Amino acid sequence: MKSLTTPYYLIDESRLLKNLQIIQHVRESSGARSVLALKCFSTWCVFGLMREFLDGTTSSSLFEARLGREEFGKEVHAYSVGFSASDIESVKEFADKVIFNSISQLTRYQNEVRGLKLGLRVNPGISYSHFDLADPARRYSRLGVTDRRELVQVAPLLSGLMFHFNCENDDFENLSTAIDHIGHHYGPLLEKMEWVSLGGGLFFYQAKVSSRSILRKTETIQR
Repeated sequence: MKSLTTPYYLIDESRLLKNLQIIQHVRESSGARSVLALKCFSTWCVFGLMREFLDGTTSSSLFEARLGREEFGKEVHAYSVGFSASDIESVKEFADKVIFNSISQLTRYQNEVRGLKLGLRVNPGISYSHFDLADPARRYSRLGVTDRRELVQVAPLLSGLMFHFNCENDDFENLSTAIDHIGHHYGPLLEKMEWVSLGGGLFFYQAKVSSRSILRKTETIQR
């Protein structure tokens, strides 16, 4: 490596493998599915290794979704803060799930993506981000739907919901409390769904303890 004269990223696959094995343990213990957020890691040279331990990819744009399909090759969850008409025309050809950020986007494009599993991002008013621009619970945030009454009205169009709130949280008790909050406020709505996504930012540590707790919390939400 000393002969390389240009800046480069060095990926230690042995350390990556250890992280992937923790994710595999959580998946097997909890029954949850885990997808790679391409927004934070899109280095496709290691996708061959990662696809052995993950169920697919999730994206925040059309081209991330396309990368997931062409280079990772498993489930593709296509989310965007705002899809254009041309985005929808393209993404519907390779996405398994299309997750909208707003009810207006959902109702505008529901016919164009008929036959796919549709989801909607929900803003539960919880956040651990210290960076205002990335804080989904900040004042005047447009990241996700906050009105539960409106959610109930469009529920028949949906197969699942996404709660993306946990970035920058490094305390499992915070996650546990947040899942309790979601179960309490959205439980009846979740009972009508096929799936629920807890978004990105999940921090796996002390996996043998945390995965069992996640399983109990997941069962609580499902009930």
